[in-house]
Amino acid sequence: MLDSFLPILYQIIQVNNTTPCFLNYSAGAQMWQNCGFNTDYIKASLAPFQWITGGYFSMILISVLIGAVYLKYHKGVYALAIGSVFLPISYGLFPEVFLAWVIVMAGIFIGVIAWWVYISQSQET
Repeated sequence: MLDSFLPILYQIIQVNNTTPCFLNYSAGAQMWQNCGFNTDYIKASLAPFQWITGGYFSMILISVLIGAVYLKYHKGVYALAIGSVFLPISYGLFPEVFLAWVIVMAGIFIGVIAWWVYISQSQET
């Protein structure tokens, strides 16, 4: 009786076993063409790093760059300037993540402005 309910409880999804082009050791000299070095060498060069980081290599690189600038100069304005320069790039590379963080950051910004207006501006000095 339990066997008749099992197809309703779960579904098996078949996933093909794929190997990245740079791990195909039997390709020989064709590995360069398989990875796309003849068309887009920057994308092909970053493919191993993208594979290791799950596709977030660019986001990690920019985060490290912004953190290093803040640690070097101890000025939040410089880190914000670099971050705002990379906003169009981050939207182009990660639209879902970007839009989720925009909603969170807009909420925090609106909360800080509301706190500043209601609390800070209503106190007499």
